[in-house]
Amino acid sequence: MNYTKLSKIDDKLHDRIISVAYGNASFLEKYRINKLALKDENVKQILDEYSNIAKAVHSIQKEEFVGKPKIKSILDEQKSFIDDFYLILVGKPAISFIAGVLLVFAITFSLINNQELSYEGYSVAEVKQASIETKQALLIVSEIFSKTEDKIKYEILTEEVSKPINKGMNTVNKLFKKEIKNES
Repeated sequence: MNYTKLSKIDDKLHDRIISVAYGNASFLEKYRINKLALKDENVKQILDEYSNIAKAVHSIQKEEFVGKPKIKSILDEQKSFIDDFYLILVGKPAISFIAGVLLVFAITFSLINNQELSYEGYSVAEVKQASIETKQALLIVSEIFSKTEDKIKYEILTEEVSKPINKGMNTVNKLFKKEIKNES
């Protein structure tokens, strides 16, 4: 490709030519670019090159993954309220913010509107039982969070994310080294 001649074509026109070559443009846009290609040899050359590349790209066969997904064990586990609550906190920060604002509003309102409430009181046994149940619930939550953290850190991130990224980076580095050797 002769880049000195092609530098006269602006980026918008270049993007439109690529869009036509790959078949993503409207009928009217295809008509305009093809008409321009008949008049301008540079546009015709670019359109032909990108059309050939597009044909090669579209001829690549899709490969279906055959096998068992490695994340399936996580997806098959029973969802609990704690999982849903954690996903809302992590995945939807706007909901967490709104819930926090509502909590602060409720606490402020209850402090301002501090009226005597009558209740019969709790016995010492009820308080001890509630304390024990609270500790058990917090222990379960802590255990779930630590299991989830370990699974994400050691299984998913290292095996499924960082290894393919490292492999890709090594491939790119090898290609760059070959390109530098070819230029020399």
